[in-house]
Amino acid sequence: MVTSTFSEILNTEATTLIAQFPDLATGLGKACAILREQQLFMEESGREAMVQSSNRQQWYTVNGHCTCKAAQYYDKPCCHRLALRLYQRVADALLAEQERWEPDDANPALQPPATTPALPADAILHIQGKPFVRFEGLLALAHERGLVELTTTLVQCRATLAVCQATARFQDGRTFTDIGDASPDNVAKHLRPHFVRMSATRASARALGRALNISAVAVEELGSEEVEA
Repeated sequence: MVTSTFSEILNTEATTLIAQFPDLATGLGKACAILREQQLFMEESGREAMVQSSNRQQWYTVNGHCTCKAAQYYDKPCCHRLALRLYQRVADALLAEQERWEPDDANPALQPPATTPALPADAILHIQGKPFVRFEGLLALAHERGLVELTTTLVQCRATLAVCQATARFQDGRTFTDIGDASPDNVAKHLRPHFVRMSATRASARALGRALNISAVAVEELGSEEVEA
């Protein structure tokens, strides 16, 4: 059984929502563009996302509400909120298809490839019984898997918050992008003067984790209290 792609399901879900809510057609069209341009990044909670503005100059936190101006002045949900809802619908549909897919045990060629990475023991740190991965371990494994470029871009910076975007590119042409944020309040005390740099490290760790199919949170993403503990 061949499963549908993200783009195919996105088109289907968007068409369904537009038919149900024609007054939101314009916003849903913008939401589709946001997802196609990879301008939405889910947080670990699965209920919150960071969404980039259309001019790529600002990031909005979306969690049932949005911090953009349109959300403040209009009663209709903004395109950033619609993008999050649309993403959740597409993700649910993809998960349902994966659960229905039955591999053919008789044909090894049809078996999904093994994606469990081999991280060395010293790359894993256990805190209160939970595993966390060190950034240097992610980077070393990524180089083994063909990493050729890891770039970070500062997309937002003010005295209380820095947001960076990182892109990892591999020899086979694959690219993975994610974002990371940091503030003086959510990093260790000795790193507070360098919270902008921590934002870049967190973005890089998330991009590498996405590329290597590692779900464990990077140690560098932990908050100040967890780090100090």
